[in-house]
Amino acid sequence: MVKESLMKKVMLVAAGLLLAGGVQAQTMLVKVLQESDEIISEVYKEVPIKSCRIEQLPIYGTQASGEQASTADVIASAIFGGLLGNQVGDGSGKDAATILGAIAGADIANKKGKSKQVIVGHKQQEVCDVIMQQRTVNQVTGYKTYIEFGGNIWQMNTTIPYTTGEFLSVNVDITPAE
Repeated sequence: MVKESLMKKVMLVAAGLLLAGGVQAQTMLVKVLQESDEIISEVYKEVPIKSCRIEQLPIYGTQASGEQASTADVIASAIFGGLLGNQVGDGSGKDAATILGAIAGADIANKKGKSKQVIVGHKQQEVCDVIMQQRTVNQVTGYKTYIEFGGNIWQMNTTIPYTTGEFLSVNVDITPAE
């Protein structure tokens, strides 16, 4: 109680000095009377929106084609297999490795000609994308703060919230009436 009456006297003296001295701005400490109230406004903001859909994805498998590999493919694969086998063997084993490489190359070419990659079915899978959209959202854009000054209660808009009993520094600019 004593602090409040002392504070009022200080503010009245400060206000009197301002009036007596003409136009002057003064920084004063004022007491916050209650917790600040939020000011909520609708603002446009980019927000992420998840968009999902179900897609049919192919399942691949091999199927006998009934086609045979061309003679040129079989010969080329046999030669290539023989060259690789020739690099592996040593002495009399070199001849055996060359022959086995040629046989393996021809066999691979024959098997490739008999099967092919085909779609054997489909499966459903969820596929999602995130897109940014302009939306109206409610957002705190400031605070209503109530102070006591000169024996009166004033409301001011502030950018940060204050709690009851805090002191707030304000600039007071009093000009005499003309």
